[in-house]
Amino acid sequence: MKFVEITAVNEINVGDVAAPTLAANQVMVDIKYSGICGSDMHFFLGHHPSLKPPTGFIQGHEAVGVVSAVGEQAQGFAVGDRVAINPLVGCGECFNCLDNLPNICRVSRKVMGFRLNGTMCEQMAVEPAQLIKLHPQADLRVAAMIEPFAVGHHAVSLVKWRDLTALPVIVTGGGTIGVVTALVLKYLYSADPLIVEKDPQRIAQLEGMGFRVYGSVAEVDVLQLRQRPVVFECTGYYPVLEALIAAQRKPEQIVIIGQYQPGSTVGLHEIMSSEITITSSHMYNSDDLQASADAVRQPEIEQALRGIVYQQVFSLEEAASAFAKATSGQLDGKLKVLIGQP
Repeated sequence: MKFVEITAVNEINVGDVAAPTLAANQVMVDIKYSGICGSDMHFFLGHHPSLKPPTGFIQGHEAVGVVSAVGEQAQGFAVGDRVAINPLVGCGECFNCLDNLPNICRVSRKVMGFRLNGTMCEQMAVEPAQLIKLHPQADLRVAAMIEPFAVGHHAVSLVKWRDLTALPVIVTGGGTIGVVTALVLKYLYSADPLIVEKDPQRIAQLEGMGFRVYGSVAEVDVLQLRQRPVVFECTGYYPVLEALIAAQRKPEQIVIIGQYQPGSTVGLHEIMSSEITITSSHMYNSDDLQASADAVRQPEIEQALRGIVYQQVFSLEEAASAFAKATSGQLDGKLKVLIGQP
């Protein structure tokens, strides 16, 4: 079985290993598509805040496939089922895991592709709890976006105490996570998010989806919004967060989704004196994944996601070219590169 690993900064190895053995409590999944995530790119480039290559694990955590075998003790799946992978594995025993919050498990939280073998391979044997069943007619190229969509879904769900249709909402960053967060806001919460993005190709893509786009936080600030906004910060770029805190019309709440480098600081006096609520959002839980699997079948969302997937699908053997393309910034306005079956 072929697999992809990152062996050093800017180095990809496509290796061969024996196909996985199916345990009685597992399901065998033939992987059809695996997306290259921003975290994969940061790891590949040596910029990941907590991990540097090599890890010794197969890369990848955004994936969909088809069930090819079911262990005799595994329940809920049949051969031929289309599935998405849940790559997040908690300890299963701490109070966070028992509350279905493995994303904040502090005992043994692991993510496929980083601390477990990942999805950039031909087959995976996984327990049923790590699978989300898809509609039989699901477009698997679109369904490969369920995992990042769930990141946006979880972040928006954390704003539980405000009607997002009744106040300004801003999304900073028009990359994959910014786009899916904006789609969640627009189609699942009936909000009208303003997006801050400066890349011309991304701006064109976003405007084609019907979003209003501004080049900077300052451009939004001069709009003199009638109310203080809620902001979903998706860039992980400190100057953007600093600009939000320093804005004349300061946010009522900032939901931080983007990953910051260790040692990043914020102006606590400005946050305190303006009563800015800071909420952090990390990954998702199984409910977010299931809700996302349902949501991406909505025609408007499906069309939008199809429009941000790069047209060429790279094979496993072409993984080095796939990562080079994903990190090149030359995607013709697209945002997601897939490895799998062309």
